[in-house]
Amino acid sequence: MMVANSNSVKSSAMYIGYLILKELKEKNSEKVSIYDVSKVLKKKGISSSRQLVLGLSFLYSVDIVEFEEANVWIKK
Repeated sequence: MMVANSNSVKSSAMYIGYLILKELKEKNSEKVSIYDVSKVLKKKGISSSRQLVLGLSFLYSVDIVEFEEANVWIKK
């Protein structure tokens, strides 16, 4: 059995998706700017735009979020 170190977990699409989803739920508004999401991720040590795209792509692929232009929201 392989044990992942904390660095690889923190850069995984699922973890980044979790952070994005958490921010969307905390904002409690219909749409959230990806710039606001990016600021939250930077506070958590995730500064690469590639990781933001990875997290958003994961959430979109499992049909949890929708996004258009610079806004993202939880799918109803």
